[in-house]
Amino acid sequence: MSEETDEMQVAVEILDYMKKNPDAADTEEHIRNWWLSAREVECKRETVTNALHMLEQNEFIEHVELPDKRIAYRLHKKLQISIQDGEQG
Repeated sequence: MSEETDEMQVAVEILDYMKKNPDAADTEEHIRNWWLSAREVECKRETVTNALHMLEQNEFIEHVELPDKRIAYRLHKKLQISIQDGEQG
């Protein structure tokens, strides 16, 4: 399997987790060690980094700086609104 395919699969897993948990936000390290490992997805740190960047560039997710200067990723606000609207409808 190619690295690009791995990154796409990881991106899909991350996005799926966030869509199911629209208020979730976490650091890259915790996404890799908790979110993905709970889904039995094993991957390199670089693969997670590239998947997060791909999702952010395509405005599926966004990052926020935490008080301790670490970066956390969360579902992009426009998708949060879309998901919430879908739940109400």
